[in-house]
Amino acid sequence: MSSRARRSRGCASCRKRKVKCDESKPGCTRCAKSGWVCPGYEPESELVFRNQTDAVVKKLSRSLSPSIVDRATTFFIHHYVFKTDSPTPQGNYDYLPSLLQGASSNSPLVTVIAAAGLAGLANAGNSSAWRADAYTLHGQAIRRLKETLETPSLVNSDQTLAAIMLMGTFEQIVAADVNSMNNFAQHIMAASRCVELRGPNQFQTEVSRKLMADMRRLIIMTCHRFQEPIPYALKRWASWTDPGQPQNQSPGNRFTEISEQLAAVRAQIKRDTICSPAVVASMLLPVDEKLDHWRRALPPSWQYQSYQAIDTTSPSLTTCDTHYDVYQNLWVASMWNNYRSTRLLIHEHIMSTALKFGTINDKHIVQAAAKVLKSTADDVCRSVPFHLGLHRHRTSPNAQESDAIPGCYLIIWPLFISGMRRTTPWPQKQWIAEKLRYIGIRMGLRIALSMSEQLLENSKPFSGTDVWIMGEWSRSSTNRIS
Repeated sequence: MSSRARRSRGCASCRKRKVKCDESKPGCTRCAKSGWVCPGYEPESELVFRNQTDAVVKKLSRSLSPSIVDRATTFFIHHYVFKTDSPTPQGNYDYLPSLLQGASSNSPLVTVIAAAGLAGLANAGNSSAWRADAYTLHGQAIRRLKETLETPSLVNSDQTLAAIMLMGTFEQIVAADVNSMNNFAQHIMAASRCVELRGPNQFQTEVSRKLMADMRRLIIMTCHRFQEPIPYALKRWASWTDPGQPQNQSPGNRFTEISEQLAAVRAQIKRDTICSPAVVASMLLPVDEKLDHWRRALPPSWQYQSYQAIDTTSPSLTTCDTHYDVYQNLWVASMWNNYRSTRLLIHEHIMSTALKFGTINDKHIVQAAAKVLKSTADDVCRSVPFHLGLHRHRTSPNAQESDAIPGCYLIIWPLFISGMRRTTPWPQKQWIAEKLRYIGIRMGLRIALSMSEQLLENSKPFSGTDVWIMGEWSRSSTNRIS
């Protein structure tokens, strides 16, 4: 959802008179000097969806047949929605079926789900006509969401919040560039403003709490990506929902708290331009220790079993295929990969700082980080078969993937992060790129295809400058690591 012209954020009076508003709160200075009451400002969330180009509006000119919309919705539900069984009843967008049951056919939620599903179908079938139809639906969803945000009785509904979040998912499905995640971040920030409007009494149902948990996770992910601090309001939102969470979800809540702490530390490092490898390590490693304590405190239901293929000589199997892990369910597997992705973030930050600003005396910092990065990326790769639908029942490693693979949506970012690490060997990078491409084609997920291409373009087999990764050191001619 892009914008070419930014709508003024001034009060209605200044906009009408076409004068610059200073946007003072609660009312602007110009209105005060003129002797009238300032009408105030539009909500931020509404402005986000009003800042649309004329091109988007023009795409609303024709309607699609109900059969196409139904097929697109089915595709999205089939590939992106799942709910796990006890003892951890979590999933991915598992609250959408309940919200859809109470939604009208022209609601923004119904429309954006159809748009996302049709975009996936278009990508999977390489259909330019369906792709155009997907943008048509997306434009309709924007218009209907704008109307909803102008209706006080609807702006605080679960359906509205879910629709805004799914606007970001649409961006991921149609994204041709990994860097387009900036658009995704804009949708998440818009949704967060809706959370503020809802207040503490709006998150008392199971669906509302799951929506809030998703929002919290996505905001933290966005802050990690841009190395920005977590909004203060996020802690207040957590106090609204945590008391109603089942006990078996407490590990997830604790992990979120640690992720928030990490975001705050990394934001401080960026703000204070801290370049000392030793100082950076001293700030980040305590968070890593908390993650390790979180791992060791997990209940038995969260543990996974590791297996090795009996026949490892088959030419169709690579090293990454011969070892795999089996989890209780997809949500548990996803939480483990969230943990691994966070550790990759920590140790990549430490390593990159040491390579850029360190000396030969910081060699031990680099080697320790490299060891963690390599083993953690291996763990992510061993979870891929499970996410693809293999080994759910300990089948053979060359079994066929399940027809419905919603778990693939949860593995793409951990897999991409693992592949982009300099400690990941070239054959493993190729394997990761192959899996990302498979997921992108199977799910119609263009961002996965973009990840695959970027991984191969930006990576190369190890050269002499990377020998230290293999346990040696080749920098004897200089005191600088890099």
